[in-house]
Amino acid sequence: MCDTLVIFAKKMFEALKDSPLFKGLEIADIDLLINNTLHQIKQFSNKEVLAYSGEKVEKAMILLEGKLHGEMVDFAGNSLKIEEMDPPQMVAAAFLYGPQSVFPVNLSAIADGKMLIIYKKDFTQLLSDDQRVLNNYLNIVSGKAQFLSRKITFLSFKTIKEKIAYYLLQNLRSGSQMVTMTQSQKGLAEMLGVARPSLARTISEMEADQLIRWERNQVEIINLKLLQIILGR
Repeated sequence: MCDTLVIFAKKMFEALKDSPLFKGLEIADIDLLINNTLHQIKQFSNKEVLAYSGEKVEKAMILLEGKLHGEMVDFAGNSLKIEEMDPPQMVAAAFLYGPQSVFPVNLSAIADGKMLIIYKKDFTQLLSDDQRVLNNYLNIVSGKAQFLSRKITFLSFKTIKEKIAYYLLQNLRSGSQMVTMTQSQKGLAEMLGVARPSLARTISEMEADQLIRWERNQVEIINLKLLQIILGR
């Protein structure tokens, strides 16, 4: 039993070293911080709902193992997948503080796993104990705010073609006509909040119109000007 705990602790600190929250810290630094902070390890199962939209965020959560996703459900029962989370991400980091510190989405597991839990008061003390962790946390929060801003922009577009055009232009490298896709069409459809067949059909239409050429994980922008016109630029 002791050997099992030692092995898990080693794996946990190795995972935390790769976490954005502890970026730049050595395992010994993380070990000292965590062991001086009240914490617990939560195990969860696939398909388990860990939090509901509107529920108060009372603790810092760092995913150690498994996979989670955030899903928004409207009054008609329609769902929109907002984000998938892999280890060692911090969960709901941007909603831990502030007057509206509640989960904006339902949080569910899509694989068995474990999570490090630190209650807000103790997490606040941890941030004050190490300036590097504080800076990392602020970067995480800023990144999440920017991500949500992009998500809202996607939702503001009326057509799938506009959403695709915006995504491609946002990810187009300066001086290049190529966009490297970091996710499948299924993942892109979920991110844009559209049905996969509708996305595939719109991509085919854009290829037929000589706007783009889509090959696996590479998209070539054939007519940049027309792509910009779709967005009214």
